[in-house]
Amino acid sequence: MKAEWELLPADGPTDVGPEGAGLDYRTKVDVAYDQLREWILNGRLKPGQKLDQAWLARHMRVSRTPLRQALLKLASERLIDAEPHRSAVVSPLSLVEIEDLYQSRRVLESMLAEVGAARLSDADLRQMRDAVAMQDKAVRAGDPDRFTELDREFHFLLYRAAGYVRAYDIVQELRAASERYVRYYAIYKDGAAESLVEHRRILQLCVDRDIGGVRHEVEHHVVRGLETLRQIASELATSKTRPDQ
Repeated sequence: MKAEWELLPADGPTDVGPEGAGLDYRTKVDVAYDQLREWILNGRLKPGQKLDQAWLARHMRVSRTPLRQALLKLASERLIDAEPHRSAVVSPLSLVEIEDLYQSRRVLESMLAEVGAARLSDADLRQMRDAVAMQDKAVRAGDPDRFTELDREFHFLLYRAAGYVRAYDIVQELRAASERYVRYYAIYKDGAAESLVEHRRILQLCVDRDIGGVRHEVEHHVVRGLETLRQIASELATSKTRPDQ
């Protein structure tokens, strides 16, 4: 792996115990999966980066067998590309996947926002205000991981109020699949700060019970994320085609 010490904690993850320390096989698979997924989503493992299984097994203190099972699970979620007899690599940012996820989210999230805005309780609005206030602190602290966590919380408070369980569950799955894209958006230029401005606008429209305005703003919010991610994917593709790369 390339410069692992620059990407990962020097002393390794503290939540991974040594072999034989009471972890059964299933738990070892889950621990390896959870840690690798976190590193991919938070950008410590970069798109296109090769995964050295021997190094990962030593660093995470698990054997190769549960590690391979964890990698297969990540491959099923399209977070890594794993082909027989070839090194697994972190999946590159995919423009096709970005379009698929964000166009689907645009339709469903704007619908849930419209219905949810009409049904928000005072307690829901207080929680949304709290989420925005904490996001402001995350922006000031330069903490994109906390920001993206709160981004999800803010949106799902609104969507949950709609009461459409099936649509809500689908959007949760789409958002989970979008997680690393959301983080890339947050760290790109002033992405987090701009997103916070839009969240404040959505919140005020909810307070004003401007139902049509909420739907429009949420749709615009998702579309702007899509447009920014197109730009990020284009820049990454361009950088890889330069002679000095």
